[in-house]
Amino acid sequence: MKKLLIELFVPLTGLPLAILIIASMFLSSYIVNALDYDDLRKLSHLYKSRKWEKDGKVYQKLFKVKYWKDYIPSISAFDKKNLSRDITAEYIEQYLLESVRAELCHDIIILFDIIFIILTPHSMNAKIITWAVIANIPCIIIQRYNRPRFEALAKRSLRNQGRK
Repeated sequence: MKKLLIELFVPLTGLPLAILIIASMFLSSYIVNALDYDDLRKLSHLYKSRKWEKDGKVYQKLFKVKYWKDYIPSISAFDKKNLSRDITAEYIEQYLLESVRAELCHDIIILFDIIFIILTPHSMNAKIITWAVIANIPCIIIQRYNRPRFEALAKRSLRNQGRK
């Protein structure tokens, strides 16, 4: 079956593959940006911090994320340079939903990369995997590292609203 698919898509290497990978990144971005906040709320349970992540500390311990995260390019309105000084409950919720959007985008890109691995000759697999890891995993790690702090802020904000 794979051989038949490869024959249909040959030559899915070199420039055609690079173009498809870049197109898949734009398509992934288009897909997640078409989602509204209600859609992202429905997906947010998939992206909540997990106990084993120890409030994001596991990423600092394993990957030293604090030292390199600010060097990764960001196109989000919520990158460190653009964070609001007026942090309201609504702003925190919006940040969390945008972090879901960002992580989902990178997950979709990785899914496309898996499809490309299936459709390309074995000789290309290492290159595609390397690209997927270098281009996406650091971004996912940053989201997983930052999200617990904003989840804690959201909980504190809800408690404070209950006191008012």
